[in-house]
Amino acid sequence: MNNREWQFREIDEAACASIARECGLRPLTARLLANRGLFEKSDIESFINKDSMPLYDPFLLKDMDKAVSRIEEAIEKKQRVCIYGDYDVDGVTSTVLLYLYLRSRGLECEYFIPERISEGYGLSLPVIEKMKGRVDLIITVDTGVTAVAEAEYAKSIGIDMVITDHHSCRETLPSATAVVNPHREDSAYPFRNLAGVGVVFKLLCALEGNTEKILELYSDIIAVGTVADVMPIIDENRRITGEGLKRLASTDNYGLVALMRRAGIVKYGKIAKKITSATVGYVLAPRINAAGRIACASRAVELLLTRDEAEADVIAEELCEINKLRQATEQKIYEQAVELINSSGSDDRFLVLAYDGWHQGVIGVVASKIAERYSRPCILFSLDGDIAKGSGRSIKGFSLMDALSACGDLLTEYGGHELAAGLSIERSKIDEFRKQLNEYAAPLLIKSDDAFPIEIECEASFADLDEKGIDEMLRLEPFGLSNPQPVLVMKNVELRDIVPLSQGKHIRFRAVGTENGKTQSINAVSFGTAFDSFPYGEGDVCDIAFTVDMNEYMGMRTPQMFVKALRPAESAASIIDDCDRKYSLLVSGTGYSDCEKDIPDLSDFRNIFRYIRRESGHEGEKISLVSVCRTLNEEYEMNVSLVKLKVILEVLCEQKLITLTYRAGGISAFIKLNPAAGKINIDESPLLRSVRSAKK
Repeated sequence: MNNREWQFREIDEAACASIARECGLRPLTARLLANRGLFEKSDIESFINKDSMPLYDPFLLKDMDKAVSRIEEAIEKKQRVCIYGDYDVDGVTSTVLLYLYLRSRGLECEYFIPERISEGYGLSLPVIEKMKGRVDLIITVDTGVTAVAEAEYAKSIGIDMVITDHHSCRETLPSATAVVNPHREDSAYPFRNLAGVGVVFKLLCALEGNTEKILELYSDIIAVGTVADVMPIIDENRRITGEGLKRLASTDNYGLVALMRRAGIVKYGKIAKKITSATVGYVLAPRINAAGRIACASRAVELLLTRDEAEADVIAEELCEINKLRQATEQKIYEQAVELINSSGSDDRFLVLAYDGWHQGVIGVVASKIAERYSRPCILFSLDGDIAKGSGRSIKGFSLMDALSACGDLLTEYGGHELAAGLSIERSKIDEFRKQLNEYAAPLLIKSDDAFPIEIECEASFADLDEKGIDEMLRLEPFGLSNPQPVLVMKNVELRDIVPLSQGKHIRFRAVGTENGKTQSINAVSFGTAFDSFPYGEGDVCDIAFTVDMNEYMGMRTPQMFVKALRPAESAASIIDDCDRKYSLLVSGTGYSDCEKDIPDLSDFRNIFRYIRRESGHEGEKISLVSVCRTLNEEYEMNVSLVKLKVILEVLCEQKLITLTYRAGGISAFIKLNPAAGKINIDESPLLRSVRSAKK
């Protein structure tokens, strides 16, 4: 848990003190606001209150007037309209949002979402061909901005097209009735980071002429799509998402309620867990997304449109089962991808991996995990015949779309964002594509074999983490891109009561320290950390990087840490370093001025061996070396230094009396008593003889 670099934000303490004083906030909250570039009282109040965040005039979006005019014409003339969506959560929620609104206006429209494997991403000429003669208008949502040929063809067969999208634009826009996209070069819209569902939201605001009404009616759906598509939770998105998360707690959407019930968010008809952006991003979104990744996204649309509670429950259960299959498929591909990287011996800065039969629906998620693990942009290709379909994820500060554009002549098609993209290529061109991509990336990416660094906002004390302090900090919600959940650090904390959760898949412990002369503690959970591989033991003193929240159970609210990383505290690390230095001097026979006190006698061996037999036994036990020394000296009235303890353990291991494995850089060890192998004379140990020769 300590293999990632810890990066600490620089803090202007004078500015933070001014914020705390002017706004009546605690120092910790003031630091977090300063980290977000908020220093003025008016900006801070707007950010915290959220309701005063701006909602811009939708007609500032280029072509919005044309889009409204054409859709109003379709409503008035009761024309045949098809909503053409995408298969991810953003595309699903965009489709649902526009469908619900148009139906509320009396328009009998239909929707179409392509099947990921057989029909691929975006508009399709064969699909448009099938609409000939039965559709007057296609409205795209979360797709279409690169569909130049498709728009031309639709026009040639008498179908108008209104495109709403938020993906990066190419130099040539489709020749459609309207192309509404905040990323258009000629757009005067002040906020470019709307999700696809956010663009549809603005379209509805323009059609209705009442932004507040649309937000009140549909904010839950808009928030789900915005959070799921990892949009920056700032500016308009902060207002939209904040409203939507509140509405989710009392939503009348049968599908969302059923999904939350199946996921354990709703129990006995009531909200059992606080609904945050993390709830959407890590609980709801994956289940909705699973339909489009593994099965058919239209099933997710049906979930969010149904007005039948029983049907909603059936579909929600189905999506949860599909999600389990998705997780298993991802894990298998992830393991195969890691094996490809390890076996290749490649030093590529941009990872490009290809494999026959990888499921196209999940390679994007796996690419994201690979990019995070290796701190490098990554593209995974699923090979099937002569064409490879790929999905890529980038890292902070490196534009994936710019990289693909530089190699665009090799690609059949591509599109996406700065950090995520989809693409296809001929199998025979993958090696050349990998070569050109790495040539492009080489001067832009700093060579590093470390995983993504942990960005820590500031240090926190136990006093900061009381109920009032955490509640004040949580006023910065909703968290997300550009407003991340704060990662804090607490230093020199002792770990106690370490226990496994969920059959050893996770860890829980108490973080204990002394503050203002009093012993303080807070519960901590480390998800995804297997108990058997946890490198620390009872009594280890560590620095903890964490996020924090209030744990609510049976009417009780208690602060709780969610561990991001652990490392030995500087004090503990220096003690271990000093121990290792002295141990090396002893083993070499060199010694040091007061080394005699660290050389064990026979009684020391007997006492330590009895302790191991009693505490560890044949099953083994993780111990903190510093903590064991303290216990032996205080409770057993022995005189054991850390160096002496290490000498004894190493000799016992040499003589095969115990199995010894160091962890966490030597701060802890796993010790197991070996079966008896006859009488052993410790005095004959070569290691002990070397140590004893160091006497001075």
